[in-house]
Amino acid sequence: MDQYVTYDGKSERAVQARFSRKITKLWRVLLLVATVGLLVSGAVLIVLDYPIGWLICGFAAPFYMLYDWWAGHLHHLPTPQNSQSIDARLSGDVLGQLGTHPTPKEIAVAASQVQGGFFFSLRFGVTANFLKNITSDDPAQTELLWKNAIRIQELTGSEHISGAVLAVAIVESFEDHDGLLAHMHLDIADLYAGVRWYEHIRALIKKSKMPKRTGGIARDFSFGYIPLLKRFGINLSESGGRMNVELEAHQQALDQLVDTFASGGRQNAVLVGAAGVGKTTIVHALAARILDAGAKIPESLKFRQIFLLDSSALIAAAPGRGELEGLIMQVLGEAYTAKNIIICLDNAQLFFEEGVGSVDLSNVLLPILEAGSLRIILTMDEQRYLQIGQRNPSLINALNRISIASASREETIAVMQDQLIITEFQRNVTYMYQSLDEAYRLSERYIHDLSMPGRALKLLETAASYSDSGLVTGNSVQRAIEQTMDIKVGVANNDDEREKLLNLEDLIHKRMINQTRAVGVISDALRRARAGVRNQNRPIGTFLFLGPTGVGKTELAKALADVYFGGEERMIRLDLNEYVRPEDVTRLIADGADDPSSLTAQAMKQPFSVVLLDEMEKAHPQVLTTLLQLLDEGILRDIKNREVSFRDTIVIATSNAGADRIREYIERGYKLEQFEKQFIDELINTNQFRPEFLNRFDEIVTFRPLDKPELVQVIDLILAGINKQMALQKIVVDVQEDAKLLLVDRGYDPRLGARPMRRVVQRAVENTVAKQMLSGSVLPGSTITITLEQVQSVLGTEIEPSGQVEGIAAPLVQSSPAPAPAPAPAPAPAPAPAPAPAPAPAPAPAPAPADDRPSVSVPPRM
Repeated sequence: MDQYVTYDGKSERAVQARFSRKITKLWRVLLLVATVGLLVSGAVLIVLDYPIGWLICGFAAPFYMLYDWWAGHLHHLPTPQNSQSIDARLSGDVLGQLGTHPTPKEIAVAASQVQGGFFFSLRFGVTANFLKNITSDDPAQTELLWKNAIRIQELTGSEHISGAVLAVAIVESFEDHDGLLAHMHLDIADLYAGVRWYEHIRALIKKSKMPKRTGGIARDFSFGYIPLLKRFGINLSESGGRMNVELEAHQQALDQLVDTFASGGRQNAVLVGAAGVGKTTIVHALAARILDAGAKIPESLKFRQIFLLDSSALIAAAPGRGELEGLIMQVLGEAYTAKNIIICLDNAQLFFEEGVGSVDLSNVLLPILEAGSLRIILTMDEQRYLQIGQRNPSLINALNRISIASASREETIAVMQDQLIITEFQRNVTYMYQSLDEAYRLSERYIHDLSMPGRALKLLETAASYSDSGLVTGNSVQRAIEQTMDIKVGVANNDDEREKLLNLEDLIHKRMINQTRAVGVISDALRRARAGVRNQNRPIGTFLFLGPTGVGKTELAKALADVYFGGEERMIRLDLNEYVRPEDVTRLIADGADDPSSLTAQAMKQPFSVVLLDEMEKAHPQVLTTLLQLLDEGILRDIKNREVSFRDTIVIATSNAGADRIREYIERGYKLEQFEKQFIDELINTNQFRPEFLNRFDEIVTFRPLDKPELVQVIDLILAGINKQMALQKIVVDVQEDAKLLLVDRGYDPRLGARPMRRVVQRAVENTVAKQMLSGSVLPGSTITITLEQVQSVLGTEIEPSGQVEGIAAPLVQSSPAPAPAPAPAPAPAPAPAPAPAPAPAPAPAPAPADDRPSVSVPPRM
């Protein structure tokens, strides 16, 4: 072994560590009891004038000296100078657990029995059994373990090789540690962060024992009487500052704040930043720095108290503007008289509002701010700051602005590590490290009304309500976001959902007829999303459905929302034929408070949904340009520049562009796959869609007109809906097959698709059922059978030309034909070339009964 990995289990430090371990809590209590008992007994005897009392007091000295030796030297074993042995680097609690020649397994046992090991077991799930199972009894493996421990200690800046450092070294020494940690949703960098977290907690404990710069018991008497300040404010100096982490991103702002109050200029500052960015945290950090006896601050700030005023309490206490101005002047007057007060107006924009029932104290505060005689800190967000600046430039010019940026991932994790200590005490739970990482990831994705670290802290606190037996895990955070925002964030982890995903096509086809390719691409997108193999920075899927009206484009979106997303109400529908002007972009991204029907407002309310952009071709080009970022990156900024996520939505755009061209191809015998690419090229060449717009979609799917067997299935779906409505009355409606064929003949219009069939069914079936029920001829439990004759009596027996089903031969049901006049032949148009053989055109007949209509061949069903 080299000089850095030698281990001397018989060194003086190792012997002392093992001896310290033998002085258990019971022995320490006995030593204290013996010391106190002997001292008290000796003192009593001395008071009674017995000289032996001095001897008894002397007997207490060895007991006290032994306890003091343990509490001082043994409990905090110093590190030997110039020692090259590993035992000089080990913390005393670990060293006391080890023998003279420890094996990796013995080291694992020792690490798991000290504070650092307990910490990793609780926070990371790296338990004692876990460490023992991945270590061996081979002493030859010990050298690698010591080398890893030294490297980790140096990387993390740890004072000693603690149980936490050893736990990480043991895991890293395991050959397949990456795969092992992946099962725990961790990586080796997370364990390094855990060591730093453990050392940070130790530093906080040590710091809490240091003296505070409070000013002594006569501090308040030397300044002033402040009853109103105590009523409407919180003394941050008495609470000692709530946060213990000074973020690097906030360090510059904190230094600016100190310099502002130390200078001889205007003694005020306005902290400007988004909600949740940490403006109030900086004020707490200033209070903590003033109290810290070891911190370097100007003499003019020593012993200052920071009062955080409750804006809502002040406004509630003074109903009128005049009363509020008077109250504010009294509060500020107390602070000025006391001389040692720094006032903080949190959410200061509440005091500079306009309109009925609002408060504007600009005229009151402006002279105070310009004079610089009172130290004041204001906090507000960027938008309100700019609005106030437009209305009252003098007020903004009198303030010293300090901008606060959002915290990074590492800084946010550090804040959560600090804050969870308070939350754990309040909620009686324990947070694992995985929950912090998941809280950052999910809050960044789904919470948009706050900035970091505020949004992560909000989710972390909510997750406490979803703990598993008091343990808050990553799954707890996922359940919290799923329940509070009604979305699905994890992978499919139950049998019911897996079964639904694997059979999604069949479930959709219970409501949707044919269009197999469209159903397939949407189902594949959902399966990718729920398996966790999709791009997380885009929507689940973006699709453009092209085809004639009435072929199922909108119905597919409804079916998907109903089958998987929980109901048709989970579909956000936007009719883009209402967005035909450039100024309609504002309506698209309007704030929810002004227009709850805007796209961004609905997406914030339902982030897990189907977004249907209907009749895309009718929207103004500027509206389509606005939607490009949604399709490409899954985000859209609203009118207030807030980022709204569409990354958990399926975006379906529909268009009837080129519908006549699709019908023409189908009538000439083409299959979809034969003309789809050419058809899309035609849309681009005719400038109906731009290439960069079409390129944003994952799939462009062309819908074809339905053929006769599929139209009969549409009738069956409509009848199933009627029977579902009649189920409460225990009545079943049945339509004979020949009657269904007549409904198809009369209900289908090639220009309108299958939509008119619902109206035909309503006339011929629902009206007939309603009459029979009102006449009393139908009782609960009965079956109403609709016959061909009943349908004919309502719809008539003649088939109107507009009712001819395209692609269907002569109707199967008609009345007795009347003698037909001789047809007048007409020249037939030349047939268009087609890759598949098309039927020869027939001469156009003169008006004739249905029997004399030419038969048109039906393309094969896709």
